[in-house]
Amino acid sequence: MDNFEVIEKYIDGELEGSELINFEKLLSTDDDIKHNYNLSLEINNSIKEDDVIALRETMNYMYNEEETKVRRIPTVFAKRKVYYAAASIALLVATGGIVQKLAHPDLDNNAVYEKYYAPYDATVTYRSGNTEVDRILLKALERYEDRDFENALVLFEEVVSSHGDDMSVKLYTGISYMEEEKYQKASTSFSKIIVNNDNLFIEQAKWYLSMCYIKTGSDNDAVYLLKELINEQSTYTDKANKVLRDIEN
Repeated sequence: MDNFEVIEKYIDGELEGSELINFEKLLSTDDDIKHNYNLSLEINNSIKEDDVIALRETMNYMYNEEETKVRRIPTVFAKRKVYYAAASIALLVATGGIVQKLAHPDLDNNAVYEKYYAPYDATVTYRSGNTEVDRILLKALERYEDRDFENALVLFEEVVSSHGDDMSVKLYTGISYMEEEKYQKASTSFSKIIVNNDNLFIEQAKWYLSMCYIKTGSDNDAVYLLKELINEQSTYTDKANKVLRDIEN
């Protein structure tokens, strides 16, 4: 479907599903699209039905350059007044980005967060220990794997108070904070991992810290971390690129 057809299909009541919802959202919020829609209505109302068909065929002809050598501008439209042609050209140029906007609607920070955030898998294995701290940590990981983040967090905090140098525990603690919507505390946990700079969880900490920044509206800080992940060719490079495109559009 080309750009001109999007507006015409809406006018004719032929848009459906998410395409209809996205167009109506754009129509209510985007002044340019509202102007283009009104212009299309004026054109359709100002000429006869057979001339509307001719106008649509002509605009399709103008839009699809590869067909310009084999398609002929309809004779009936060629005889119309010059201002009809000018209006059709203006509409064609002005609606150039509608299809792209419908296919890729703008996302706010919450939508970006929901699209890309997922808790880190519990990949670190701890042997059953003899100390009380070891037993607490095992229970914390069990709660974490069960997605019982509230109780996992209580146990992780207890471990951190005794073994604050365990970066993996700080990572799980930070993610548990995120699940409990305590983003400032989560950011503090991830920042400590990054500052330590001598552990295996720096990439993960940068990724989740960038998610915290997105959720709390600190876009500049998020962009900085995402670009670091991209430049470092980390395991999060592809995701970081996608997030950047979404929050910078």
